[in-house]
Amino acid sequence: MMAPAIRYEAARALLDAAFDQMAKIVVVPAETAAGMVAAETVKSPLNLPETTNAAVDGYAVKSAILQANPDHPFTIIGEAKAGHPFTGKIGDFDALRIFTGAILPDEFDAVMMQEFCHVTDEKVVFSKAMTAGKNARPAGENLALDEEIIAKGTIIAPSHLAQLAAAGLTDIAVMQPLRIAIISTGDELVEAGVSAGEKAFGQIYDSNRPLLQSLVHQAGHQPIDYGIVPDDKAHLSATLAEAVRDCDMVITSGGAADGDEDHSLAALQANKADILFRQVAIKPGRPVCGAKINNKPVICLPGNPVAVYVCFLLFIAPVMQKLASGVFPLLRTIILPADISHKKAENERAEFVRVKLALTNQGETVIVPHGRKGAGVLSSLTGADGLAELPFEAGEITPNMKLSFIPFR
Repeated sequence: MMAPAIRYEAARALLDAAFDQMAKIVVVPAETAAGMVAAETVKSPLNLPETTNAAVDGYAVKSAILQANPDHPFTIIGEAKAGHPFTGKIGDFDALRIFTGAILPDEFDAVMMQEFCHVTDEKVVFSKAMTAGKNARPAGENLALDEEIIAKGTIIAPSHLAQLAAAGLTDIAVMQPLRIAIISTGDELVEAGVSAGEKAFGQIYDSNRPLLQSLVHQAGHQPIDYGIVPDDKAHLSATLAEAVRDCDMVITSGGAADGDEDHSLAALQANKADILFRQVAIKPGRPVCGAKINNKPVICLPGNPVAVYVCFLLFIAPVMQKLASGVFPLLRTIILPADISHKKAENERAEFVRVKLALTNQGETVIVPHGRKGAGVLSSLTGADGLAELPFEAGEITPNMKLSFIPFR
């Protein structure tokens, strides 16, 4: 008998409650940290920029004096370039030739673009007035002192590293990448690269392991490949035991249902697993199973590749982040109108369909279906922007309904 299915929100809550941070904290040079998980929140040790700077090439003036004397010639008293500030005395009717990025002296509060400046004999006349702050970048415009640069648990991107460098920081504390075991199961599977002549009739190439390896690597962790395990309970049990011993988390695909050749549950039981849930009320991905062995998560996925992708987003990615940083993230969603007509086969199950973003003639962003249907249609993931959730209780989806969009990127 198939185990009762729980809602995916309940499955996520069980996973959140079951696991704690396990990754070790290491300090690495910032330039090597792209793709790693930040171990702590990093704040700026200074204002960026540290001083008020010119945003354009032109002439610095006192805006109030210019407004009161729009036709008066101002004396050019020198120039300021980036890295070469002006330090001389400044009067009311003085102007300073200044270039983008140069420090704006405290006495000046605005910069006139050079296009509106008429220079003759060391004097400059401006063709219009300005307000205070015009074409000036105030101190702290980029980042203020103690403002957050990167939050704990964030996967570090090149833009974060640029901000760290701009703040003068050379090292960052990161979570040591987790070792994530990946196992495919099934007599029907062969490795990509096996020739058509070597592949038996009815066998298919394994796409789930490459998919999971890429997703794990993208999340900042180390995929450990345990290959393809045949439909044999003893073999799978032994492989699972080895993976739990040597890795921080185990992901299997295939064999998660209740069929005679589905051995994931038996392998879990043979390894004295604590079963958190066995079925989740989603489509695709219902037979997903969450378990714990020696305080390590084991997620057993169905074999269909689209179900693997959906379950990775819903369950595996957040568990990895919890293990790495102690933070189980909220599911990132955007509420958007959908150009979708769909009647669900079962009301009490959330469905996740592959979609693209599109613009209506009125310029509104909507989500539209993408690719052919079916949990085994791997090609429907290619080119998709994300998933649309067809809600648990909804029986029919009609155009212009607001749905949750889960972006892939």
